[in-house]
Amino acid sequence: MTSSPADLVLPWQQTQWEQLRAAHRAQRLPQALLISGIPGVGKGDFARALAASLLCSSPGGDGQPCGRCQGCHLLEVGNHPDYRRLQPEEPSKVIKIDMIREFTRGENLTAQAGGYKLVIIEPADAMNQAAANALLKTLEEPVPWTLMLLVTSAPGRLPATIRSRCQKLQIEVPDRRLASQWLVDQGVRGDPDLLLALASGAPMKALELATEETLASRIKLLGEFAAILAQREDPVTVAARWSKLDLGRLLNWYSGWLIDCLRLKADSGARDLINPDQRKRLQAIGNRIEFDELYRLLDEAYGIIRNLGTPLNPQMTLEGMLLTLSASIVGKGKPD
Repeated sequence: MTSSPADLVLPWQQTQWEQLRAAHRAQRLPQALLISGIPGVGKGDFARALAASLLCSSPGGDGQPCGRCQGCHLLEVGNHPDYRRLQPEEPSKVIKIDMIREFTRGENLTAQAGGYKLVIIEPADAMNQAAANALLKTLEEPVPWTLMLLVTSAPGRLPATIRSRCQKLQIEVPDRRLASQWLVDQGVRGDPDLLLALASGAPMKALELATEETLASRIKLLGEFAAILAQREDPVTVAARWSKLDLGRLLNWYSGWLIDCLRLKADSGARDLINPDQRKRLQAIGNRIEFDELYRLLDEAYGIIRNLGTPLNPQMTLEGMLLTLSASIVGKGKPD
């Protein structure tokens, strides 16, 4: 943590940071903290900043780690004995019981440096049932000076027994002006308002989208979406191409197009579009699809999104989705 430690806490997280600092000063930190929020608001960053602060021997007056002590150095090089981060071995996989058991053995729950023992479980909803049950036993018998930080975008996927034993901390979507200025400060050259609209207001997600290649890909895929409806593209062929892309991002874009179609169909002057730069195109598409069909397409997309992280065949899933799309157009001409 030797570079810019003050940047560890993001501008929109200051209220939550001060709340936890006050709890720390009063020696009232919980044994487990459930940190939630939509993807891209910096939940994991917040958890790591808190861990760094608690493992630092000389934090600043604002609680930020000094970046110079032995604790900061060990954390920086990934060798701090009192810090663990549990995550799936591969993306979209589960956190297994062996990972939880290794951490929750009695000797592993005691800090070696005399302060806090920290573990970050991210994403916590990736724990399978056996892993969650193993963690629950530890939550039921807390160990002093051990703090577990459960980070998730889907707290509802965690067992109620886990949630009830954690103090909850929600990282909200920041004010649009604050988020826009933060993107500018990061050196983003594109339109920050468009990026934030595409990211549902989540700054970290907006930052990931801020490349010409990514934005050009969105326009290309929207063109293929429209071409399927116009019967200029074969849904199966498009599905084969789309199956090689990031499925989560693709489905977010696809559902965003449908949401904007619905909004514009209901109100041609609708504001707060997800794709404000594609207003005319999406309005034309929406006008040619009945409301019930748009809702059915959106429900199907949401169903697939809910199943991300479970075994599925991307190409077959996309084929079914795009075949449904191709059959949804009504006889009012064809979308551009």
